[in-house]
Amino acid sequence: MNIGYERIAPTPVYPAGLTAAGLSAIPWSPGNVDVKTFKASIKTALREAQNGRCCYCRRMLSDVMTTHLEHFVEQSVHRWLTYEIQNLALSCPTCNSKKNASFSKLGARLSRIASSKTGVRVKVKRAPALVAPLAENDPLPTISSAYRWVHPHFDNFSDHIDIKKGWIFTWSSKKGQLTIKGMELNALAQIERRALSERMAARSGGLSILLGGLAELNHANAKDVCAAIATELRRRAAKL
Repeated sequence: MNIGYERIAPTPVYPAGLTAAGLSAIPWSPGNVDVKTFKASIKTALREAQNGRCCYCRRMLSDVMTTHLEHFVEQSVHRWLTYEIQNLALSCPTCNSKKNASFSKLGARLSRIASSKTGVRVKVKRAPALVAPLAENDPLPTISSAYRWVHPHFDNFSDHIDIKKGWIFTWSSKKGQLTIKGMELNALAQIERRALSERMAARSGGLSILLGGLAELNHANAKDVCAAIATELRRRAAKL
């Protein structure tokens, strides 16, 4: 299936007059003019670089307001990486929420392990995206091996993950396996089947439903498309 792009390349550039260092002291939350300018510029550039697709599941992104500007390495752990462009990508709301939940659990477990190794009961924050922790103000690693999951900027997606029609995700590497499991990507098949049924229901008539079904075959498997068409035609026939 067409995944849209392998990795984010070339890397988007900072808006004129802005740098990561210059923005570093400003909170990420909205309100500051420079932050608004940065976010708007980077969102536009990333959307183009990602061919309008989520950096994790490769489904098409919806409108700008519901698209998330995602920190791959959590800014809550490494705040100095907040405005590093290669730490940013666009994701759909579903994947962003799955990633945050998974990383929260894994981060807590890694932090407990790091604390126990020191022999001292202290709170040690770990960013689970990273194989090894970063020291304060260390630069963002720019090599694939530094990350546990498939990185939107530093990994070719198809080297690790393959997507079959019907949104079935398979892996060809440990990193791909961890990404699919952590993001619960194979749960998307059910979501997409429901969305497919809703799109069929929105069609105006029988011919439109059939034409819509043909278009769906670009990314959905034939069995799911036929089932959605049949269900919708039966539903309409029952109303006659």
